[in-house]
Amino acid sequence: MLLKKAGILNKTEYVFLFIVSTHLIISTLVEGAQSGQCFYYFPLLICLPVLIDFEKSNYNTLLFNFTITVVSFLTCIFLGLYIKPLEPVSHRIGAVIFMCNALSSVVMTVGLAYAFIRSQKLNFEELIEEKNNTISSRTRFLSTMGHELRTPLNGVLGAVNLLKDEKYLSEDNEYYRILKYCSKHMLNLVNDILDFNKIEAGKLEVHLVEFNLKQLITNAILPFYNSFEEKNLQLMVEIAPEADVLIWGDDVRIIQILNNLLSNALKFTEKGFVKLSLLCRQKEGAGLSVEFIVQDTGLGIAKEDQSKIFESFWQVYDESTRKYTGTGLGLSICLRLLELMNSALKLESEKGQGSKFSFTINFKLADKKESPLLSAKPDTDDLLGLNILVTEDNKINMMIARKILTGYKAAVTCAYNGQEALDILEQNADYSLVLMDLEMPVMNGFTAIKEVKKIYPNLPVIAFTASLMDQEMLAELMLIGFTDFISKPFEPYQMLALIKKYALAPLPQAILE
Repeated sequence: MLLKKAGILNKTEYVFLFIVSTHLIISTLVEGAQSGQCFYYFPLLICLPVLIDFEKSNYNTLLFNFTITVVSFLTCIFLGLYIKPLEPVSHRIGAVIFMCNALSSVVMTVGLAYAFIRSQKLNFEELIEEKNNTISSRTRFLSTMGHELRTPLNGVLGAVNLLKDEKYLSEDNEYYRILKYCSKHMLNLVNDILDFNKIEAGKLEVHLVEFNLKQLITNAILPFYNSFEEKNLQLMVEIAPEADVLIWGDDVRIIQILNNLLSNALKFTEKGFVKLSLLCRQKEGAGLSVEFIVQDTGLGIAKEDQSKIFESFWQVYDESTRKYTGTGLGLSICLRLLELMNSALKLESEKGQGSKFSFTINFKLADKKESPLLSAKPDTDDLLGLNILVTEDNKINMMIARKILTGYKAAVTCAYNGQEALDILEQNADYSLVLMDLEMPVMNGFTAIKEVKKIYPNLPVIAFTASLMDQEMLAELMLIGFTDFISKPFEPYQMLALIKKYALAPLPQAILE
């Protein structure tokens, strides 16, 4: 080690092996096999990975040094058995020497093995802790950034919806279409990155709700028709009659998967058609097996690239795909979501011949025959007679929420922090529902909800947040008093459905208690 520090030797492990092996071979020549000197090769084998630093060395280096040690060990055995020792030793003394060397080598082997395993375990635990800290820091960073990005996006998308609903701009106005496309595209990018972050943190979840499968798919494909018409492509939809039934599943995640597949098909198809098919493969008792198929006549995917497209941040490279943009996370997220649903994504494709993606999900049938929430068609008088308190510190988001709610004929009162909301409720408690942001100055939503529930336990309060919600956070919100949540950005029909659910219907007994 001193020679290595002085820069005279670099490969000190070879010098070490030479010195030890030479010493043991000479000892065997002098004392013979009865001395048990060869046992010291066992602790030496334990030391080899440390001496060579196996984590930074290749397999051949480790094998070479291991071979040197084994050959030296066998040499000692051969010399001890077939060559007469230079110094005769009595049987009694030889037995004592043999036992001492055997016990010493065993103790050294066990001690070095324990030290090696312990050091590796500590090193492994440090690496895991470092990785967890890195993931945790990145999760917090992306969650914060996601909140900050989704807040202004709510204003943009809300303004787009208001422009459309109030006829300031027509659907075919070029500026309107650009604004709508860019805002939707940015929201999808943000959601993909946040979902990928949740996958790495192990927090991506599915939440089962009751919905009509046919109605869900029919409503989900509506936003795509205009995009397909603009590219002069045909969007074909085939839904089995058996799909017109109420089931239990995660409607949001199913739509997310189909949106990713349809968006990719639209992006990589220049002529022909894209077809979405729902085939009911099995219906027994309370179960329904449904196969979802998205088929296109687009670019297709070469055999050698078909496994790569499911990797994160990867897209098939082609001269004609240079104009396509995205995170390359869509299919990776789809895979993970389908794993949570005990399913898998299958691909059939050839270069230039289009692609076919499919997956099968087993659903549990619900007892009801139809879903009034999905089948109800909203009109402009849906919230007539309701008095709603909106608590939101962002003035743009407040304006968007107020315009949407007054458009449905609701009476709206505005509060810009939790303390203002409490003051308003003290003066007049006649409110049907409260929409409350979580992050606000003066008093945030987490503190305000506790005060509201002390005085008005039966008043429905919906969290109005730009945070990306998971089951853990939702459970925490429900525990402190929130009835439900709506994420920003939101579509007007989403807000309408939630308000109708809690303000126009009797509260569940669990909430009343």
